[in-house]
Amino acid sequence: MLFGIPRSGRPNLALLGVAWDGSSSYRRGAAAAPPALREATSSKLYNSYSEDLVNLAGKWSYIDLGDVTARSYREVVSAVEEKVASLRGGRLFIFLGGDHSITYATLRALRSFYRGRLGLVYLDAHPDLYDEYEGDRYSHACTLRRIVEEGFVDPRDVILAGVRAATPSQLDFAEKAGITVLGVEEAEDLAAYLKEGMPYYISYDLDVLDPAYAPGVGNPEPGGLSTREMVRIIKSLPEDVLAFDVVEASPPHDPSGLTLFTAAKIIRETLARARPPGWGEV
Repeated sequence: MLFGIPRSGRPNLALLGVAWDGSSSYRRGAAAAPPALREATSSKLYNSYSEDLVNLAGKWSYIDLGDVTARSYREVVSAVEEKVASLRGGRLFIFLGGDHSITYATLRALRSFYRGRLGLVYLDAHPDLYDEYEGDRYSHACTLRRIVEEGFVDPRDVILAGVRAATPSQLDFAEKAGITVLGVEEAEDLAAYLKEGMPYYISYDLDVLDPAYAPGVGNPEPGGLSTREMVRIIKSLPEDVLAFDVVEASPPHDPSGLTLFTAAKIIRETLARARPPGWGEV
């Protein structure tokens, strides 16, 4: 069980894995992450309490929707939409990637029925704002650009934090679109840029962390956040979270399991911070 959280026929939490790394630009392996992340959050390893003694088992009950597997990105998008539509509103969604391209699919699925204003906190070493990458407009290097260009989130409601591997053209696009970009040193001040009363989607690309804390990722980039800095950021996030994802873990490149256990810490502390949702179809 996920941190000892009970399964339920009336869950307020839904878990979906997206086993896809076909949009990766460097190291493959993220498709193997969803079952490995489940194992890393096992109650065999952890009790149900966060470090601030929030009892996750008393706060949440969940349903596991299994893993999406597909032969093409088009199939990924369709399958995610089908899975999310089977539950629709009233639950916090956790999505386990997969490479970062899955965030386009998950936000598209949520937007098929959630019509309210939505902010996006996008924690990543890379901006993911290329128009195309090696001929692929849905590469994980293009995810945030597709999200804002297709209108899933207003770019003025996007906070892109932890960036340290940008290009001038990507930062120029961000400035013109109105995306807030924060480097590693600024990332802990993220809360100052949040908009009061707005629900958020949180996307955790594990390469936002320094490879000392998360070596098993598709595109490691030294000079990133520590796990403790990430936990401080999580504790400053809004409680009103519609969904969050954890992406780019690559078990074949994580022989010690450190990246997976760091991801488990992120999931546990985010569940401690978020409140059970009260939203439906909007």
